Amino acid sequence: MRELRTFELDDPGQPVSWRARHGQSVTALEGRLWLTVEGQLADIWLKPGDTRALTEGDRVWLSAETDIARFLLTEVPAPWSMRRAVFIARQLARRWNARKTDAFGDCPQASA
Repeated sequence: MRELRTFELDDPGQPVSWRARHGQSVTALEGRLWLTVEGQLADIWLKPGDTRALTEGDRVWLSAETDIARFLLTEVPAPWSMRRAVFIARQLARRWNARKTDAFGDCPQASA
């Protein structure tokens, strides 16, 4: 199953930004779109019908060249095993951070 969202950019030259998630891609529907991906040297111009797959975690900026610009954001959810692995990793990180304390913060100190 895929999730499809249609967006319209109403302010030409004003970029919108987000961090790409797993399985996202951008398809230009109307107008020319200017796509910038953090860390890539070249910007990408999308004309109607062009699609660009995004890499998970990339910071993306998208703006319109003209007054009317619409695009489709498609997302294919991560496989269940991937979501489960991320969930477990986050739980372990929370537990690890919760255990961090000062070396003698919770223990009574022996006096000499």
